[in-house]
Amino acid sequence: MMRYLLQLLLIPTLLFAAVPHNAVAADWRVEGKGELTYPSGRKEAINFGFSYTKHFDTHIFKAGQSQIRTDSVPPNYILNVIINDEGLIYVAEFANGFFTSFDLSIGSHQVSVYTRGEFEPDKPYRHIVIEIDDRSYLIDTTHPNLRFEFDQNGISDINGSGLIKDLRLR
Repeated sequence: MMRYLLQLLLIPTLLFAAVPHNAVAADWRVEGKGELTYPSGRKEAINFGFSYTKHFDTHIFKAGQSQIRTDSVPPNYILNVIINDEGLIYVAEFANGFFTSFDLSIGSHQVSVYTRGEFEPDKPYRHIVIEIDDRSYLIDTTHPNLRFEFDQNGISDINGSGLIKDLRLR
C-alpha cells in the first residue's frame, strides 16, 4: 500500500518537473499610456502595452494591437523608429503619420522622445533625444530602435540600437 501511495505521489511530481520551464510562465500584462505630438501641435493619446496570456492550450503574446500565438515568452520586442529628412519621427505602432515627440509610461518604465537644439538638415536626427527611464541618449542614425526585453514577469529592460549615451547635463 505504501509503495502504491509513493508511486501516486512520485508520478505527478515527475510530470511537473518534465514540463519545460517556459510552459509554466505566469500570465502578465504591462499597460502603456502616453501622448504624441504632431508638427501642428495637435496631441494624440498612445495606448501601447504588452501581454502574455494563456488561451486554451497555448499562449498569446500581444504588442499593442498585434498578437501572435507562442509557446514561450518572446525574449524581446523591437520598436522601430524612423526619422525623415525634416527630423520628424515615425513609429508604425503609434500613428499613421510623422510626429515631433512622444512620451510613454509602460509598466514601471518611462520612454520619451523629443527635440533639443538646432535642426541640422544634413543630419536630421542630431537634434532628437531619447530618454529611457533615467538614461538620456542621442541618436546617430535615421533608423534607431527601442528593444523591450522580457522575462517571466513582463518587461525586464528597455534599450536600443542607433543610440549614443548623452553626456551633456540636462
